[in-house]
Amino acid sequence: MAKLRLLKTGHGDLCLAEWDPRRPETVARAAAAFAEHFTAGRLAFRLDGPGRSSPLREFDATAPEIILVPAIQGG
Repeated sequence: MAKLRLLKTGHGDLCLAEWDPRRPETVARAAAAFAEHFTAGRLAFRLDGPGRSSPLREFDATAPEIILVPAIQGG
């Protein structure tokens, strides 16, 4: 099962959804969770293994894992 996770600064991460690309109902739930949590101030990345990530702008049901992270702001 693929996973959508939200990185919570200082609190680890939270699994928002899991999906199986062969089960449309799980993909729909994961896409809805992505849309709800991919808000201004957050970045999304597709994780394809150690050291292999790429930025996302929309939900990708073919990704093995997606992580949403807060954007880092300098001062």
